[in-house]
Amino acid sequence: MPGFTITSELSSDAKGSTWAAMRTLDDKPLVLKVIPVSDVTEARAKAVQLMAVLDGIENEHLVGQHGAIALADGELALVLDRVTGGSLAQLLGGRGNLSPGETVTTLAPLFGTLAALHAAGVVHGDLAPRGILFSADGRPLIGDVGVARLMGHAGGQVDRDESLMAPEVAGGAVPSAASDVYSLAAIGWLCLTGAPPDHGSTIRCSTTVSPRIPARLTDVLTSCLSASPTTRPSARAAAVEVFDAVQAESVVLASVADPATEITRRIRATAAAVSVPAPPSAGRRLRRSLVIGAIVLLVTTAIGGGTMWFVSRTLEPAPPAAARSSAQVRPAPVTTSTSAGLATADLVPAAITSGSPTDVVTASDSPRVAAAGLLQALVDARALAYAARSPVLLDLVYAPGALRAGADRRNLATALERGATYLGLRFVVKDASFVDGTSDAARIRATILTPAYETGQPDGRRVAHASETVGPSVFTLSLTRDGWRILGLAAP
Repeated sequence: MPGFTITSELSSDAKGSTWAAMRTLDDKPLVLKVIPVSDVTEARAKAVQLMAVLDGIENEHLVGQHGAIALADGELALVLDRVTGGSLAQLLGGRGNLSPGETVTTLAPLFGTLAALHAAGVVHGDLAPRGILFSADGRPLIGDVGVARLMGHAGGQVDRDESLMAPEVAGGAVPSAASDVYSLAAIGWLCLTGAPPDHGSTIRCSTTVSPRIPARLTDVLTSCLSASPTTRPSARAAAVEVFDAVQAESVVLASVADPATEITRRIRATAAAVSVPAPPSAGRRLRRSLVIGAIVLLVTTAIGGGTMWFVSRTLEPAPPAAARSSAQVRPAPVTTSTSAGLATADLVPAAITSGSPTDVVTASDSPRVAAAGLLQALVDARALAYAARSPVLLDLVYAPGALRAGADRRNLATALERGATYLGLRFVVKDASFVDGTSDAARIRATILTPAYETGQPDGRRVAHASETVGPSVFTLSLTRDGWRILGLAAP
């Protein structure tokens, strides 16, 4: 394709094919979505018109669109942002379902995005897990906006997923804002239960579906899944209700095929299952009026600069852009375990040898009876956050208010900014012992060994770092609603 260098095929099905590409003008990594259309000239004109409307929405949860190219063989190529966190379909394929908190983090901003689309007169018409993508830091995005309309123009047929389709659309009606609300709620039901809603029976309460799913969340989804379009809430109202139903938590993107991620997933799942809801606070009561404007905060994290508390070396600065040739410039690696830039072995943390990581992290007496296993589980989660360059994973490591968390967030921000990666980074707990503690706080003395690892640089170089031992140090731990987390660290 003129103006682009095709690097790989990402997917192909009856709805077309998707290709990773580099724009030759500026080496910008993009995606080309090639779809069959009835009239390529008219379809391109409609695509350009739609993009002008989307540009005016300025929503951070839409996949960016940069142009439409008519191809000679009756196909249209849409030029889109490259999104590196994978699709919801891939995530559910690897994990089966999401926790209620992760489902809220996914759904609430997307309902808000639907509200913005509907206000601009745009109906998606083909919402599906394959078209919901994640950025590397866990931000959900709606893709394929307008694709169904372009493919269905002038008599073309669109093969939609009927299990997620509103009943009136399945019966032949034109997709509408109400049918978009239904489809996104059906996707939410799929996230929670691992299966689409059953059209043959009434959606039942959460205790029937699963005791771990709060009734308030299934209630709002049930209202969105009403058979009558007129009784469904608007997308804006649904965004508020979903956000207020359950405490949001960061979506863990990496594949469960990675042992490190399986540890993380089990820690999160069990913590969510055993945690006791906090009493309503004034802050929570105020959220309803503020939710639409602040909904993006569900999936973003503020970070700055700093140094690591176990690894004192900083990343090498990337060479200035002017000093690099175009052949040296590469797109930043994908930051999940499926990245070609990170081997699976690079993401595997040190083995946890003292009990189940889930039980150790959530059990109230772990600091006293399993100090080494508890601390190892926490530093394993920290190593995973660095390997994935994901600040949201630090929620598995630190208690609220932990001062050390800020330094880690700044390190990860620097790595992302410079296009650098941590390869083979792990931490090993040595000589851990319980110092003292109460029912919800404890101190553990331990030495931390950091075996040799590498940092990958944006120009393709790998910089070796020797092993390092720090300590003994005293870790102050706090028992939060989600389990034990690190609150502080100091010399004994």
